[in-house]
Amino acid sequence: MLSTRGANWAKMSFAHGSRNAYHPISNPNGIVSFGNAENWLVRDELTDFINTHSQFDMNCCMYGEGYTGTIRLRTAMAKHLNAHFKPAQEIDLEQITFAAGVTDLNEVCALVTCNAENRETILLGKPVYGAFSRDLVIRTGVVLEYVEVGDADQFSPDCVAHYEAGYEAAKARGVNVKALVICNPHNPLGHCYPRETLVGLMRFCASKGIHLISDEIYALSVYGRDDRQPEEFTSVRAIDPTGIINPGQVHVLYGMSKDFAAGGMRLGCVISQNDDLTKATRAVCRFSSPSQFAMDLATKILEDQEFVARFLKKSHQLLLQARLLAEDLLNQAGIKFHKNGNAGFFIWLDLAPFLPLGEADGDGWVAERLLYERFNQAGVIMATGEAYHSPSPGKFRLVFCMEQDVLREGVRR
Repeated sequence: MLSTRGANWAKMSFAHGSRNAYHPISNPNGIVSFGNAENWLVRDELTDFINTHSQFDMNCCMYGEGYTGTIRLRTAMAKHLNAHFKPAQEIDLEQITFAAGVTDLNEVCALVTCNAENRETILLGKPVYGAFSRDLVIRTGVVLEYVEVGDADQFSPDCVAHYEAGYEAAKARGVNVKALVICNPHNPLGHCYPRETLVGLMRFCASKGIHLISDEIYALSVYGRDDRQPEEFTSVRAIDPTGIINPGQVHVLYGMSKDFAAGGMRLGCVISQNDDLTKATRAVCRFSSPSQFAMDLATKILEDQEFVARFLKKSHQLLLQARLLAEDLLNQAGIKFHKNGNAGFFIWLDLAPFLPLGEADGDGWVAERLLYERFNQAGVIMATGEAYHSPSPGKFRLVFCMEQDVLREGVRR
């Protein structure tokens, strides 16, 4: 017999077992996955670095300094963030707490900011990263509060009014918002929040006395474009909080999985100037300590900033090439997509014209699920707009940073 929560968790789906990945020669009938946001384009560069810097230290067999990141790793990450995020106030190693991936830290942020039994919640805009609905919820019991801000104006200062309205609507129902979570750069739209919008959101959070948690996992996966003015990444830590918000209310999530194509390293961190939040996070993170070997490899990467500069330059070049190829393939197929944005690994597709509404009694969300099933039958996996809390049915997120033949085959299917 299981507990009620155990019985509920047993019904949830999760990745487990063979991926059966497509390969044009060895597995031509395999699955093309446009689902997981992984950067396959720079795996050779990362693998070469690790293979030449992975002399095993016997200390990696020990528990080490604790559960939340070695001093050497936190020092290297602080230097990396100070160099690339351009913080208004220098980031100190004691502001950084590591865990086994940002996925875990998403949950921890909910645990340390919200009491679900008191109807406390986290505010998010639509659309947004789909896994938040699990990461922030499964073990915390928090019921998330989503605000519809639209695809177009989510990144302008006008979005603040929508969050204000969402906050007040929740309050009227007896729901107490404790934090606002944003993705910057955004997942799935690929935009970077402009400075003026971030300032507006910081003022909003200050006025309500709530936390601003900025997921900046794609911070350095921003690629330039020649055909239009590219957006640039601005971290919330790059904005001087003086006169805007208590810096203890602003927190950043970052890790190795996206910018460094190292999702398998399972290593993420939260950066906060709030001592109590940091202490609470470190106490909880004893259950999700990263491996000593992963921390050792990450430290070696971050300490070699010459390699990091070369690696990121190559990544940006290849991301742009892959994005342009994906756009060309989609245009040839007559598939519409969100054209703006130049960050992350994905394109937000508009497949509304292809929804089988006649088979769904006109219900767009049912039709979207039917289309998703047909993609699966054709050997293509792709996240639905429903999973990403799209305001309207027919949207899908396509991950494009993969080998060209795989991308071509997936779009063909």
